[in-house]
Amino acid sequence: MKKYMWVTIEVANKARFFLKCQEKQIAILEVQQEKNSLQIKIQKEDYSKLKKIWFIKIVKIQALGWDATREKLRQYHIFICALVIGAILLYFCSHLMLSVTVIHSKEEIRSLVLDALESRGIKKNSWRKEFGELEEIKNEILEMYPNDLEWIEIETHGMNYVVRVVERKLEEETEEPTACNIVAIKDGIIKEMVYSQGEKMFSQNDAVKKGDILISGSIKKDEETKNTVCATGEVYAEVWYQVSASVPMTYENFERTNKVRWNIKLKNNGYDDFLFKSRLENYEEEKHPLLTIFGTEVSFVKQYETLKSTVTLTEEEALNKALEAALEKVEMTLDEKEEIIAKKVLKKEVNNSTMNIEVFVSVLEQIGERQEFVVEE
Repeated sequence: MKKYMWVTIEVANKARFFLKCQEKQIAILEVQQEKNSLQIKIQKEDYSKLKKIWFIKIVKIQALGWDATREKLRQYHIFICALVIGAILLYFCSHLMLSVTVIHSKEEIRSLVLDALESRGIKKNSWRKEFGELEEIKNEILEMYPNDLEWIEIETHGMNYVVRVVERKLEEETEEPTACNIVAIKDGIIKEMVYSQGEKMFSQNDAVKKGDILISGSIKKDEETKNTVCATGEVYAEVWYQVSASVPMTYENFERTNKVRWNIKLKNNGYDDFLFKSRLENYEEEKHPLLTIFGTEVSFVKQYETLKSTVTLTEEEALNKALEAALEKVEMTLDEKEEIIAKKVLKKEVNNSTMNIEVFVSVLEQIGERQEFVVEE
């Protein structure tokens, strides 16, 4: 297989040079001419003939093909070796787990979990296990200790396993109280009452006050107590709240674009720095921890470009947002069966570009609470 090379030469008489090449049977395959030099492509075996032409000056030699590659490898061999060794070390460090930490207040629980993990290959200086393997191990441990463990989670933080555990609390048998009432914990108007034991003291649409007995555990007939039970049931009533909320009428909005960039973040002693300069002006981060080495946490970071814009609301828009915020405050305290049944804005005002409102909210809410009492002999 023939090998080729580019040779840059300085020559005063170019015509004389070409004649000399013809005389010495030097095949010139390509020529690039400049003012005082020539760049010629020749076969490598003709280079020794070219050097014997005394009236030229060889300025530069550039090998082609495998020779060029080999020359580059020889030129950058230290960098390439360092890069390969670094990649191997990075892979090794990202898959080696140096410690296992079980988070729980009781030493016996920590020891139990550590022993179970170690028997399944999760221990110091072990190879990192994949997510699926960790899930299988977690389920196996929960099945092995059903009376001791309620929940377990195995997380990988860099080169460390962090295991979080919740101990199972076995419910102690408690004696059911023999005498109790269902008592109102709030003022309201009764809308619905469902009970299985006891005697109801109010009807639908009756107004009740906090502390009133809604369902009595004393079963009476002709004003005489015939039986005493622990009343059970639920009482739903209309109750009222007055809620305030504030919403800025002008604010900055950040919206993601389709541009995504990857970077590497280094964190040490609260100091964060990126390995590469970010090309995005505004962005949101999504961090994926890789490893922790010599006290420095190394993470891949996915950066989503965001466009910043200023949003100015009309009074009506600000009022609607403030109303949503006020209702959300109430909804956070409700369970599945409870709901907002009415609302009314009592007061609204704009102050320093902020919409401030007060809202009257009517809620259907469970107001009954069990309360024991002593039966008089």
